Amino acid sequence: MPPFTLAADDHAFANGHAYDRVATAEEARASIAHRTAVVTDTDVETLLAVWRQFDEGASVGPNVKLGMGARLINLGAPEQAVLEGDCVVRGCLRLEPQARLRIGAFVYVGDGVIISAQDRIEIGDATLLAHGVMVFDNNSHPINPHAREIQFRRMVGVKDRHTPIVVDAAPVSIGRRCWLGMHAMVMRGVSIGDDTIVAAGSVV
Repeated sequence: MPPFTLAADDHAFANGHAYDRVATAEEARASIAHRTAVVTDTDVETLLAVWRQFDEGASVGPNVKLGMGARLINLGAPEQAVLEGDCVVRGCLRLEPQARLRIGAFVYVGDGVIISAQDRIEIGDATLLAHGVMVFDNNSHPINPHAREIQFRRMVGVKDRHTPIVVDAAPVSIGRRCWLGMHAMVMRGVSIGDDTIVAAGSVV
């Protein structure tokens, strides 16, 4: 039996590896094969699709690595989403049309993380977002119950476009070298200073 070895991007709680930028099926297959003995066509297609989302929808710095579960939904311009170099992203990043998101260098975004920006979210260098962390600079739904119903009706295909929908939002700032524990939630308007630890399961 060969000795047990760890890849540089291996993590006890992570769902698979994180991969450098790939642009072709051959690059994707080689990158996956470097870490695992079995490479499927589905894995190749998934990795290509993940990197295509980020390359087309964001400004991505050097040495960024993406997990197979990483997602970017940017309804604005690519320059509104900035990932500085040397970060790892495994979670989902969503930007509404006017939103801005900056993820600093050496940031870790774990599995199941959701970052939802309607206004502005900034995450400082060397900050760690553990698995399941949620960062929302918005309420995601209107406070007004009638507007909330209309919003959901639109989501499922009802054509009413006349009622204005207001979702409250306020910028979120997370400092440098912070650690947000598993399933912590950071809500709109919150500022977290440098070097802060947010306990697992906390609501801030």
